[in-house]
Amino acid sequence: MAVQIYRLNASSYQNQSFSVAEREMLEKIPGVSYINSVSDINMQIPFILISNTHTTPDEIPKDIIEKTILMIHPNSGYDNFSVTFCENVKFPILVGNPVRSHPVAEYILSCLLNHICSVPNQRHWQEDRTWNRPLLRDQNILIVGMGMIGKILMNSLSPLCPNIKFYDPYNEDEFLKGKRQKKLIEKTKFDVVLMACSLNKKNVGMINKRFFESISEKAVIINAARGGLIVQKDLEQFLINNPGAFAYLDVFEDEPFRPSDLSNLKNINKTSHIAGVSMSLNNDIIQYEYHLVQEALKALEQKEFDQFLNDYSKLNLKNKTVEGILI
Repeated sequence: MAVQIYRLNASSYQNQSFSVAEREMLEKIPGVSYINSVSDINMQIPFILISNTHTTPDEIPKDIIEKTILMIHPNSGYDNFSVTFCENVKFPILVGNPVRSHPVAEYILSCLLNHICSVPNQRHWQEDRTWNRPLLRDQNILIVGMGMIGKILMNSLSPLCPNIKFYDPYNEDEFLKGKRQKKLIEKTKFDVVLMACSLNKKNVGMINKRFFESISEKAVIINAARGGLIVQKDLEQFLINNPGAFAYLDVFEDEPFRPSDLSNLKNINKTSHIAGVSMSLNNDIIQYEYHLVQEALKALEQKEFDQFLNDYSKLNLKNKTVEGILI
């Protein structure tokens, strides 16, 4: 089966060598041609589209949409997609949660372990041999999100910490507003808050002043999910009022962040949306795309595309719409 692969956008870490490597790998699949520009498009041949967070799906030309059989979005975040787009297109949109789940989880774990038990470098033997550190065992941890990243965090931390609460905002009607949630937070006084969920109009600003009033004054907050989940001015005030607290932010309400943003705080660590980046990221993306394209074309040729959709149902954005939002 002949198919054209057209990448709609590239990220800053995807240079010309990435495009060359992506093309070389995908064109190893029989029938695949990789399109570099609109001028090379053959409207008689169907498309597989590759998008990223810079893509505005609603602006893709209709004639391309009509000829598309599959869209691959090899990113974990997909808040640039509208519910209308996902519901109206006839093809599946498969997201890339497996590509970045381990790197993001490792980023979060690195921040947490560095904060709890950063290992000292002692140039001389310390006779008292003291290390006044807390233990994960004694921390009350809240993991927000039950997706791939949240489950990796749970599986990694549960042998070390028995006091973990797992919360998924999409399995409850409201977050921290109902009596049940309020009592849970007030009773627990979380020492650690780990953000591991996607962003949508329902959970924007879910971590706000009311939430900060309920957690420990020495809490550590780690957000490598989406900046919009936290009301940044409320976080800033919490950190000002509680110098023993700390925040690790990889994502922000406005990106890129300015040097002056939160610069008055000593109890914060900022990174430039790099949690999902690793030495192997570009190769992982290409391998993921290669696998999906190969499996999709095989299924189409064998007239088993329904089975393909079933196998990848958890990654299909069409199956992530609940009450008018993408969860």
